[in-house]
Amino acid sequence: MAIAALSASAQVNLGKAVDYVKDHFTVSGYAQVGWDYNSESEPNNEFSLRRIILFADYRINDHWNAFIMTDFKALSLHEYWVNYRVAPWMNWKLGQFKTPFSLENPISPSVMEMITQMSAPGKWMIAGGSPYMMPGGAGRDLGLTVYGDVGRWLTYDLAVMNGAGRNRGDDNSWKDFVARLTFHPVKQLDVSGSVVLGKGACASLADHLVGATPLTGNYKRNRFAAGFRLTTAPFNLRAEWMWGKDGDKDSNGGYATAQVSNVGVKGLDLVASADYLDADYVKYSTYQAGVQYWFYKKCRVQLGYMYSDNHDLGPNSHSVLTQVQVGF
Repeated sequence: MAIAALSASAQVNLGKAVDYVKDHFTVSGYAQVGWDYNSESEPNNEFSLRRIILFADYRINDHWNAFIMTDFKALSLHEYWVNYRVAPWMNWKLGQFKTPFSLENPISPSVMEMITQMSAPGKWMIAGGSPYMMPGGAGRDLGLTVYGDVGRWLTYDLAVMNGAGRNRGDDNSWKDFVARLTFHPVKQLDVSGSVVLGKGACASLADHLVGATPLTGNYKRNRFAAGFRLTTAPFNLRAEWMWGKDGDKDSNGGYATAQVSNVGVKGLDLVASADYLDADYVKYSTYQAGVQYWFYKKCRVQLGYMYSDNHDLGPNSHSVLTQVQVGF
């Protein structure tokens, strides 16, 4: 009898533990692998494992949750933060997360339309493509942000961040101020403007200057973006223009990305994108078109073509891109 009682008690406790984990923890992830050809590369084609991402979200209660994101391919911690929800119009987040700049930067690669992911200006302005702005940071930084929805018309993000990029200590005493306002005049349309105001540190450039002209001291480093997103049942369009100021160096560029969904077959999408970047030592445009097929939730195959125009700064190139994504 005692053994039976203990067994029943253990089963009840185990059931409670399972229910707690199920109610409070969410684990998800995705992996992306592909084959690419580029007419100007050597070797000109290769298979590549792009990402193996795992997310874990712990909902402590109705107000608190914690999140962690790891890339197992690069063995790198991407995000870790705690969030306190006061109300829909106010949330506080502390830790490492995507800098709330532009419409494009917060979008996950698991749902990005193009295999190349972010646009050229997006990579340069915020996602680590520039030696002057968080090189290698993938658009992530350490800081504190407050954000929320003000009714159905406005979403806001206000942040104070290190400005040094992910998994790095700050490299000067200045902090970046980040603000983004997104208006929703109708359900299908978002109109957004964002800004990053801060200062970069010349010491942080030492390992990343390739073709760039060095800056001295703590240089002014500002970013601005304005754009819109149109979302309808069959057709989506997102476009932005971005400006940057690094010391006395100006940069600007823009992109437009379109998607037509469920073309003939459910899950089959046509995608296209064009972008342009004019920065310190680079100037080029890219034009892309492709298809993707979602064969299961979070799972897709992609095929694309890209033409890169380097504006006489180098040879133009043609690329064929493929990718398979499996998510859960």
